[in-house]
Amino acid sequence: MNAPQSVTLLNPGQCVRVGIYSTGDNRDEYLKKTKLSFRVQFAGHTDIHALTSPSEFKQIKPEGGDFVMGALGAAGLKLPERMKTMASLGISPDRWCVPNDAGDGTATVEAEVESPSGHQALSSSTIQIESFETGSKKSFKDAKEIDVFLQTYYRQPNPARLLPALQFIVADQTQHPREGQAEIMSAFLSAVANAAPNAAQDFRTRIAAQPPLTRALGLLILRSAGYDISSVLNALSAEDQQKFLSLPPLQDPYDLTPTRDLFQHLDMMWAVFEATGDFKPVKTIASTLSWKSDYDEFDKLRKTPTHPSTLTPSIVRGVTYTAAGWSLWSFQRNNPLVADYIDYLLASSDTPEVVKSELRGLPTNPAFKRAGGQ
Repeated sequence: MNAPQSVTLLNPGQCVRVGIYSTGDNRDEYLKKTKLSFRVQFAGHTDIHALTSPSEFKQIKPEGGDFVMGALGAAGLKLPERMKTMASLGISPDRWCVPNDAGDGTATVEAEVESPSGHQALSSSTIQIESFETGSKKSFKDAKEIDVFLQTYYRQPNPARLLPALQFIVADQTQHPREGQAEIMSAFLSAVANAAPNAAQDFRTRIAAQPPLTRALGLLILRSAGYDISSVLNALSAEDQQKFLSLPPLQDPYDLTPTRDLFQHLDMMWAVFEATGDFKPVKTIASTLSWKSDYDEFDKLRKTPTHPSTLTPSIVRGVTYTAAGWSLWSFQRNNPLVADYIDYLLASSDTPEVVKSELRGLPTNPAFKRAGGQ
């Protein structure tokens, strides 16, 4: 796997674990003989976690290793085994969680290890703690800022800003309507709410005081994430309740029915990945690479003098195949976690051979040079 980034910001209810690296020969065995303790100081309290062995171990790729492996793979070469990792990571079984009622502040994490080399105190690190009250007031100033927020979210989750994110998308869509953007953003926010119950409860309380459009979309997001919204609905007028109940539910990102909506569902699945870092959306998108035969038929049809006049299920699958391959190749180059997931899919016996073949061809397949295969 690629090295994880250090956490720098947490909201109430979020948790961290401590990891230690080892390099050199026999580093895996060295880590297994090492014990780790840590303590966290926050708001005048100290939480102490006693010496214990790491519970999980991961081998870490060298920086830029995915690019090198991709380039070698495109040339039909294989990276030597000894060059695939540069370090190993051991992770503490214990975690520290921000108290649910925490206010703003700074947490200091100090760790010590007992290893075959002796006792060592490691460098301390700090984490900013941000309350829901503070996060809910930090609005996004422009599209660039919210794009960074979305693209890096699973690495630095900040669910206290659920409401400002929703407010931004509603205002942006009101001024500059773009097809599918509200659905994609809603998929992101629903995934965040599902993964952060404390934040979702705070969001539900704040959404009740929002203007009708923002409130309605917020309630749809909460309902999609599986939360009870009756407390907010029951406080609305009978007319407003009826208007909300007449709204269709949010689309399911994982619905692969070959209709025009499927193109949008790919973007929604990537939004879920960016919100959570979960494997499921990447695996589902990769599964559509099995539609290679539909793409071959589509490619033949578009080269004929008379192009098809209707969007058939086969054409939808063919175009989705190209969009999926293009996006997977783009994410593989630019997102370390997606690169890790693709490595796993290639190594897993559960991955169909047709999908493995297409994944190996991501860098060289002409159909994946641009979304839509053009």
